[in-house]
Amino acid sequence: MSHKKLFAGSEIMVLAVKSILEVNNIPYIIRDDIDSAITAGFGSADKAVHVFVEEIELEKAKQLLLENDIAE
Repeated sequence: MSHKKLFAGSEIMVLAVKSILEVNNIPYIIRDDIDSAITAGFGSADKAVHVFVEEIELEKAKQLLLENDIAE
């Protein structure tokens, strides 16, 4: 099972992406570099929360984001 990056952005935008994926039953993984950086004592970078989906769901997920006016 290979995962590909679907989206990277702010925590608020990722909440919208998660909602769309959940409504459409698309499993996802969140990697929060902001939280990791704060825990490690570093600053945070822009677009530091990443959403990954399984490769077979990637095109469907991208289309759903386009339909909902969410772009990276």
